[in-house]
Amino acid sequence: MNRRTYLKATTALGLSTSLAGCGMSMGGGTGSVPASGNNSSSTNSSQIGVGSALDPSQYSGQFNRVVNMVEDAGADPTGEEDVSPLIQRELRDETLLFFPQGTYKMNSQIRRAGNKDMGIIGNNAVMKHGTVEAIDGFDVTKGEFHGPAQHFKIGVPDNPHRGKFVFGGFVFDWRGKNEGIQILNHHTAGSSIVQNVRQRGMHSLGCQGAFRLDPVTEEAAILGRRLDIRFGGKTYQKTINTRDTYDGGPYAGRSWATSGITMHPRTQGTLRLEEIMCGGWPDNGIYVIGGHPDKGDGTVEVINCIAANSQASNIRIGGENSKIIGCKVIIDQAFGEEFYHEQRPIRIDDGTCTVKNTRIIQRQPTGWSLTVLHGVQNATIQNVSVEIFNQPQLALVVSDGAGKCTVDGFSVQTKGWHGTRASVFRGWPDVAKNISVNGRSVA
Repeated sequence: MNRRTYLKATTALGLSTSLAGCGMSMGGGTGSVPASGNNSSSTNSSQIGVGSALDPSQYSGQFNRVVNMVEDAGADPTGEEDVSPLIQRELRDETLLFFPQGTYKMNSQIRRAGNKDMGIIGNNAVMKHGTVEAIDGFDVTKGEFHGPAQHFKIGVPDNPHRGKFVFGGFVFDWRGKNEGIQILNHHTAGSSIVQNVRQRGMHSLGCQGAFRLDPVTEEAAILGRRLDIRFGGKTYQKTINTRDTYDGGPYAGRSWATSGITMHPRTQGTLRLEEIMCGGWPDNGIYVIGGHPDKGDGTVEVINCIAANSQASNIRIGGENSKIIGCKVIIDQAFGEEFYHEQRPIRIDDGTCTVKNTRIIQRQPTGWSLTVLHGVQNATIQNVSVEIFNQPQLALVVSDGAGKCTVDGFSVQTKGWHGTRASVFRGWPDVAKNISVNGRSVA
């Protein structure tokens, strides 16, 4: 999907008006390197602001039915009673559910497939789930909460949501023992916005991570904005989850799908992520590939985001005309040697991709700074700076099988060790301009 088609789709949802009303414009998408702030730590020192409240009056004209979940539906705003049955009763086509400020407990997943034009928003409403005493894989088997370990599943790949979908204005509180399930699993053939959501506390059940956002069809578009998932998640071996991913091999024991944000292998549409704060997740942080070759050719745009301390990659993209612009990646905490051994800042998997105006800081380097894999047809890297502290580490790896790679502006600073062209580059771009190591030009 080109930008004109994307803007047409999001305008149909009323995003221009809604975003402006929330103090957020679509912007030109050029991006800029975020202010470095306190360089001593990761997302906790970032300057990206994540608001939580959404005003239902900005969306009410887009839906035939608006339900105040407390006044109209009788939901308990104290967090004592399960509100899942009330959501099940009220959520239908052409409906916007609004949660006033308060705390709401859910004891089961809300699932919809093939519905049209829905919204679920809150006024800084706190969502939590019931107690979990046992979990196996992605299903809770004992406790107040029961069934699939998700708050909301809206659409499925073979029967996606249609029309518009709005979600946000929530804080998901996972500060207690054995807490943290997937917030939203969303597949759409329409236009969606997911914004102003904060994670409070660590995801500690070893199941699927915070978000799966999948624009299924070529005309589908999802905008994810101001999502704060900086507290990350635990690998399942450190939780009560009894899953067993693999019995052996080099990837035995990996906590598959415990990721910050993911897409879907057959994605065809456009996902745009803006102002995301993503902390340490065991199976990639922002893992958004616009499909895989021969399966999907969607587009992803990661704009003005901050990612830190995830394994195996912090921002990982692919697809058609996909971009990382104005982002910052920080590695300043090791994920742990027991199960994981590398934390790559940026990885480009396939397709045609651009990385621009981006900064990488590796205070505890455990993985290559920027990797261009063999599935990439065309890569453009422009105005990227890399700082690697204390020990040798490759800054740019271009796989032998990759297509054309163009680099114009790539600065490497090695602090506490002496880096050279030979020690920080593996492979070499087809077009190399304005490349330097410790201030000395190498191209």
